[in-house]
Amino acid sequence: MRFLHLGDLHFGKIVNSFSMIEDQQYVLEQVKEYVKKYKPDAVLLAGDIYDRSVPPARAVSLYSQFLRDVLMELKTPVLAVAGNHDGADLISFGHELFEAAHYYVAGRYTKEMKKVVLHDEHGPVNVYLLPFADYAVVREAHQDETIKSLDEAMRVTLESNPINKEERNVLVTHAFVVGGEDPQESDSEKKLVVGGKESVSATHFEPFDYVALGHLHRTQKVGSDKIRYSGSLLKYSFSEENYQKSVTMIDLSGTGELTCELLPLTPRRDLRTLTGQLDDLLNQPGSEDYLRVILTDKGQLLEPMAKLRQVYPNVMILDLLENNSDFKGSGLTKQAREQKTPEQLFADFYEHHKGETIHEEGAQLITQLIQQLRGEC
Repeated sequence: MRFLHLGDLHFGKIVNSFSMIEDQQYVLEQVKEYVKKYKPDAVLLAGDIYDRSVPPARAVSLYSQFLRDVLMELKTPVLAVAGNHDGADLISFGHELFEAAHYYVAGRYTKEMKKVVLHDEHGPVNVYLLPFADYAVVREAHQDETIKSLDEAMRVTLESNPINKEERNVLVTHAFVVGGEDPQESDSEKKLVVGGKESVSATHFEPFDYVALGHLHRTQKVGSDKIRYSGSLLKYSFSEENYQKSVTMIDLSGTGELTCELLPLTPRRDLRTLTGQLDDLLNQPGSEDYLRVILTDKGQLLEPMAKLRQVYPNVMILDLLENNSDFKGSGLTKQAREQKTPEQLFADFYEHHKGETIHEEGAQLITQLIQQLRGEC
């Protein structure tokens, strides 16, 4: 059986005041082409469909269009769970009706995991849908006061839902799973819980033939290929600029053996960093990519962002890098600073920003200005 594993779509995402809707729509066309080409038996969507619990109308419309194309045009079932960014009730809305179109979704946590049985020539494949839920929600559902972490919540949930190990079993869930090497995180991932331990042990998933995870934005495995994060479809922070985004194709044999292929995605606009002096960057060919620009110029610059956006319209972040200067600030205490004259303090300020000592004429001019302010001349 073949699955296309997606996660962390974050429809409606805004990155540094830039809406990602058009970029998400662009990359979804590639996802649909992969569905058309590889003909998976189902698309597994592992949470964070939206970027927030109440998404904008354009985000809902984008997801609706994606479902319509995959379900109705490509005739491919979609099995989805809610992530920590999603509103559980919104994700669950109409789920009984949508199952007629082979859209199976688990938005709100329930004591009994939602089970969808698919079939191929080798027999049944049981796909379990487990949405994200805070451990307090799980504790209340099971009336178990010992549940005080997400790890314990996962353990109790899976123990309460035994699976038939004689059949093939797949789990779709949204969690921070650890096992083996430390997982690779990015700056765009929101904490699952406020305070406390948010990790879940990979040992809980041993009985499953494949675990389709959502939450981390980098494509990666946890211990082995049978537990994987698909990663997000786009880069949502500059900590991800060296990531290669992809979707994950999983083939599950009749005996439960697994093969995995990463299908690359090409963004409409890349997200990357440019470093250099302002004039040099302005004389380079322009780009529509989302950029963090680090300027290495010394001293003050006149409206650098406005100038940069004439060549690079999608500059997101502008940083000024002070280099080639041994001046690191005076390091004086408040009392020591108070013992310095205004002229001396300005000289420190000048050296800090210019990387050189103020010249004599400049020092005399500052002295005259300070005297004028004091009414001494």
